[in-house]
Amino acid sequence: MQNSSSSSPPPTETIQRKGQSRTGLYAVVAVVVVVVLIVAGGYALGWFKTSSPSTSTSGCTLPASQTLSGAGSTLVAPLMIAWSLAYTASTVNYASVGSGAGITDITSKSVDYGASDAPLNPAQRAAIPSPGVITIPESAGAAVPIYNLAVSHTLKFDGAVLAGIYLGDITNWNNSALQAINPGVTLPSATIQVVHRSDGSGTTFVWSSWLSDENATWKSTVGFGTTVNWPTGIGAKGNSGVTATVQSTPDSIGYVDINYALTNSVAYGAVENPSGNYILANVSNIASAIKDANPTLPAPTGDWYNVSVLNAPGAGDYPLATFTYIFLYTDLGAAYGSSFSMVDAENLVDFAAWMVNESGGQLFSAGLYYVPLPAAVSAFDASAIAALTYNGAKIPVCVPTGISPTG
Repeated sequence: MQNSSSSSPPPTETIQRKGQSRTGLYAVVAVVVVVVLIVAGGYALGWFKTSSPSTSTSGCTLPASQTLSGAGSTLVAPLMIAWSLAYTASTVNYASVGSGAGITDITSKSVDYGASDAPLNPAQRAAIPSPGVITIPESAGAAVPIYNLAVSHTLKFDGAVLAGIYLGDITNWNNSALQAINPGVTLPSATIQVVHRSDGSGTTFVWSSWLSDENATWKSTVGFGTTVNWPTGIGAKGNSGVTATVQSTPDSIGYVDINYALTNSVAYGAVENPSGNYILANVSNIASAIKDANPTLPAPTGDWYNVSVLNAPGAGDYPLATFTYIFLYTDLGAAYGSSFSMVDAENLVDFAAWMVNESGGQLFSAGLYYVPLPAAVSAFDASAIAALTYNGAKIPVCVPTGISPTG
């Protein structure tokens, strides 16, 4: 594992899409350079070239193309941006603003879909206006501890140590508890510089939920959520902000989705799972965790807040795996009124159905270090999307074919 080098936080870049928009709020999508570089690299590898025209279908007719808008999770942003650029049956804009903002935006109906790595909590569900939303998993990933430290070995972490660091109880890298699980590694006496999210974050939900499972003090004093009262550390916005801050701050530690660690060559640690094994996250052991956790999925309109794939039981499973979700209104005509036509609704359900399709959007996952949905979850999602209505009328679903990575 290569250690991260110091660098300044990246500037922002803008992707512009021209087309009609219900609100115009997301005609300009601001994304950080880390996402732009991921997508640019994907193009260089041929990931986003279509192997046949985007109008190719299996016995159905696509509607006239419209512009769709989504917002939310930075954890899944590289994959969302890749999907939006590859999908040519509609113009799709995605704003990587954080899971908290994604939930706020779908609640206010300023976007067509919201994305979050945290399901809606009871208060958020209650705030969703009529006719309510469905929750569907559209991808899976994992949170990993990243660090900027002059050591030559991959570090190991357990729940007690990570909770201690983020509680402010473990303040130096050569703390005896950290040294004990890293025998043979010479840890410096430097003060640990703790980095956390400053915005509402599904990645924070995953991180703090796992720490609550692992450490009683954390559970009783900090708890879990998309935002928490951090006992120590400095905040940074988005997965990209945490990545950049750790890269530019010697002796620091943070947490991000694995995609951000790998694509930015930031060192990340192995984490102890319930079997006592230290697992360095990769697509295979995250996928194994999703499979072994085998959660019972609620109804699409039900309460998803307690759905978890953390601490899966397999000996080789990575313990901080997570689903990431999108939210769609159950009746799109009733939700948005005359500003949203049946053609708009058809475009939205077609894109959503393509995202979760095993032969569509899910083919992009592994190349960007995400985990394709299990077949049963993809089927669950497809059924939920097919049940969406427009002023009570069934919305025809037509999934484009031939849009797939070829690299």
